[in-house]
Amino acid sequence: MKELKFIVQESNNTPHHTVTIRKEKNNLSARCTCESGGHDSLCQHRLSILAGKAKWVISDNGADVKRVINWLAWTDVGLAINEVTQAQKQLKAAGKELEAATERLKEAEKAAAEARTKLIEVMND
Repeated sequence: MKELKFIVQESNNTPHHTVTIRKEKNNLSARCTCESGGHDSLCQHRLSILAGKAKWVISDNGADVKRVINWLAWTDVGLAINEVTQAQKQLKAAGKELEAATERLKEAEKAAAEARTKLIEVMND
């Protein structure tokens, strides 16, 4: 089993936390001692390190963050991150499609309202 620990801190006014990254075969785990580091949430400390960024690392092993990127390949976490990335791309594309469809809907509603007005005018002549 491989393990790396990083001490992280957001600012001088916040307490520090520990992020622990462990890799065993195709399993990778990332834990953080911050309030958001629980099992049902994604804290920014873990996500930053998993993205290869040492933004909040205050321990003297910030360069080891790059090693975490190498560990990710073909692990359960690496595959899950890829799935999230793909889903976010699909969401962005769907948002653009929705925006375009909403614009077409507004145009169609306007055309229908104009056609109804014209119909009423023609019927009243």
